[in-house]
Amino acid sequence: MSQLVTRPSGAVAVLQDGPLLSAILITSNRESHLRECLCELMQQSISNRMEVIVVDQGSEQCEWAVVADLQKIHPNLISLKLPAAAGGKGVEMALRIASGKYATLLEATDRLKRDAYELLTAALEGNPAAMLAYGDTCFTAIPHESFASHTSYGKVIWPDYTSQQLAQLSEVAPHPVWRRELHDSVGFLPQGYPNHGMREFMLKVVERFRILHLEEFTGLKLITANQAPVQAAHPQARPQPAPSAYRAPEPEPVIPAPPVSFEQPSAPAAPVYSQSAAAASTQTAGQQKTANSELKGADQAYQELRSVVTGEDPQRAAAALREHLARFPKHAMAHNDLAAVSYQLGEKEQALKHYREAVWLDPKESVYLKNLADILFVEAGEADEAIAIYLKLLEQSPRDVETLLNLGIICESVGQPAEADSFYQRALEIEPWNQAARQQLTALRQRTEEPQSAAAPEEDDLCAEDRYQRSQELVSQGDLDGAFQELKQILSSYPDFAPAHNDLAVLAYQQGDKEQARAHYEKAAELAPENGTFQKNLADFYFVEGYDVDGAIAIYLEQLRREPKNIETLMGLGKICTMLDRPTEAQSFYGKVINLEPWNRDARDCLNSLKEVANG
Repeated sequence: MSQLVTRPSGAVAVLQDGPLLSAILITSNRESHLRECLCELMQQSISNRMEVIVVDQGSEQCEWAVVADLQKIHPNLISLKLPAAAGGKGVEMALRIASGKYATLLEATDRLKRDAYELLTAALEGNPAAMLAYGDTCFTAIPHESFASHTSYGKVIWPDYTSQQLAQLSEVAPHPVWRRELHDSVGFLPQGYPNHGMREFMLKVVERFRILHLEEFTGLKLITANQAPVQAAHPQARPQPAPSAYRAPEPEPVIPAPPVSFEQPSAPAAPVYSQSAAAASTQTAGQQKTANSELKGADQAYQELRSVVTGEDPQRAAAALREHLARFPKHAMAHNDLAAVSYQLGEKEQALKHYREAVWLDPKESVYLKNLADILFVEAGEADEAIAIYLKLLEQSPRDVETLLNLGIICESVGQPAEADSFYQRALEIEPWNQAARQQLTALRQRTEEPQSAAAPEEDDLCAEDRYQRSQELVSQGDLDGAFQELKQILSSYPDFAPAHNDLAVLAYQQGDKEQARAHYEKAAELAPENGTFQKNLADFYFVEGYDVDGAIAIYLEQLRREPKNIETLMGLGKICTMLDRPTEAQSFYGKVINLEPWNRDARDCLNSLKEVANG
């Protein structure tokens, strides 16, 4: 069979002025995933400026019928069906027939944030010298879920790629967007490589051109349940605790990132493995220089071990890490990873020892603190110490959903249901769509509520909290429309119930109704002025959408008055002042962040950019 290219009949398949983006969707025996993937693509915020080319790589299922059916209503959908023997040529053939200014590649099991392609193309439009852009990635092991509502199995914040990094990595960021004219300079994606040759293609690009890393989660990748999410620049494994009667599956491993919010994800701060501030203050300049030199040497030596550490032989990895630590005994990252490998080998005491050492060497690195807290709780039975560590992390990042969820799990296990309920509820105020938090809260309340009478309560007898809980259950089941209507009904009876206004705002924003989102964000903040989450949600909305920048500043300043050391608030103020061309104030806020977190790369990058502009 020769290749077959079909376009919709009876409709003009070429968009006016040509498409902005050509999305090439690869499928092979993924019929059950294809329709929902295509429907989500057609709901992208720039779908009216996209063409989608479905490449059927010799599938034995009926993907072609799915595409043919959708072509009846989507004139920008193109089908390219190939025999199995020629399937490897599909990407190049699709790129040759593509007509978009930009191109991207995805698989039928992938899901994207609703405005992912708008963000990535806008980044390239605003940076003419850049040729490719990519975002960060969420992972799930549950098929048929969306980006907006999925069971998280981990997140990866990808590094800012260099040619040296790409040459060493086996996995790269999926779903990049690039200028189609690139193929005139570097050729097409090579055939016969994993992931359609994306790593090899990106390596060619970065060697000659500038690429952009958009520090925002833009895509969702499906992995098998026993497959760990790929790691970014450095492996930072977390212990996998044994299940217990009152403990949910261990919270996802997050390769270090600050809390991700619906409105505006904060830029990730790359960990810098340095001594504590107290120790550093007593060093002379010469000692500090020597320490930095040793640390650099340790990092370079560690890079040579990456293939061994991330390989399938934990005994070999442990031996290599011990040898490395014999040379560099103060390398916190190596202690952390040796702890993870030791835990995998069943050497729990050694794991605890090296996790403690990593924290002692780098006491402000959140990943090490979380790892230590996890093993203290799961294996050592030291719930009090684990709670103390997580409370310290929560003080540093009050909107970190992972920390709130873990605190809830621990409090529940030690017989503190009220405290657990509070932590779960705070997590849901920040991320109303978080299914793990909803499931934990629902199960907790079912276990602790008093036995009900046989007769079900009348609708009018349900209080606002009960009906709100029902709306949360609907979200956890994926019924966002049902949750939206339930929240509306709550407000018809309880118009001053702030959590319902906040959740309605989030759902309205997801549906693209920004005016309704604004009204409910404002009402939630008005009704609960002491609730920092509602206030920041409103400030973020004002800032991101440009409705009321002065109002956003006022809210941020009030939050800063209440929490003078809140990194997220300081960074938000710095970015707003930068946008308003107020560099002095912006430098002041970024400087405060660096004083609190000397390793914060995002703050340093922002401050350096301001200084470069000031120096001409």
